[in-house]
Amino acid sequence: MEQTWKCSGNDLRKMPLQIWEEDLSILSNAEAMKRVLLAWKQIENRKEIVVPLVQNIEGAVLGAGIIKRKNFWTTGEYPFSSLEEIKPEQLTLMKNPHIKAVIEVIKQLKNETVILEAEAPFSIVSALINPMELYASMQTKTEYLNHILEKIAFEEAKYLEAAINAGCHIISLAEPVGTADMVGEKYFRECSGRAAVLLLKESERFLQNSVVHLCGKLSNSMLALQMAKEEEYLVTGEEYLESLTEAAHNPSIHFVGQHCIHQKKNSTKKIHILTI
Repeated sequence: MEQTWKCSGNDLRKMPLQIWEEDLSILSNAEAMKRVLLAWKQIENRKEIVVPLVQNIEGAVLGAGIIKRKNFWTTGEYPFSSLEEIKPEQLTLMKNPHIKAVIEVIKQLKNETVILEAEAPFSIVSALINPMELYASMQTKTEYLNHILEKIAFEEAKYLEAAINAGCHIISLAEPVGTADMVGEKYFRECSGRAAVLLLKESERFLQNSVVHLCGKLSNSMLALQMAKEEEYLVTGEEYLESLTEAAHNPSIHFVGQHCIHQKKNSTKKIHILTI
């Protein structure tokens, strides 16, 4: 299997101007976020609501801050100039008001289909330090980087568990900068992929009524390097969201991959179950 996965999906969502113009303070106000998220769903006539409003909110709350870019909100400046400046023991998510608000808004949207977009540990670190410095440190300070990644994996697992307990049944896990084709086979095994596997294994215990969808680039890297196994599973729905919902209600299915969550149709009526 090739390490590079050709994505056939496309995230066409653009934050509507009226929402983009909202003050960033709504990110710690669950009631305000609920209003905005329901409005966005109505504007785009979508069946699902995607939280949070910020791309890589984990990196944002760990120090990167939040800024507005065209059509979306994302992480701000890199808060650290070297890997050594990042102290693993200081990396916590659950006490942050933005994270608390995400969990609360999921509770308030319990009658909606909510998808939580989450980042794999390596991509979270990439919001904290310049990626070129990160890639260099990965080769020279592997052990220390892994301490950071391990701490983030455990913090991220707490975040996913809280979201599921609040009523979210679909987690969308992305790894845009740490796949095998980007960091190489050696460092995927030793760092980025290792951390993703740690996160998934830590999460598996609370996924009885929920499913984690892995970005196809991440799942393909794991399969190519034999860090996961794959099995096809027949579903009834012709839309991928229906397929994921069906998988979430099957307590034996925890992880799904080899598909883009932004590709709406599922004409094959199959999903790819992953075991770690």
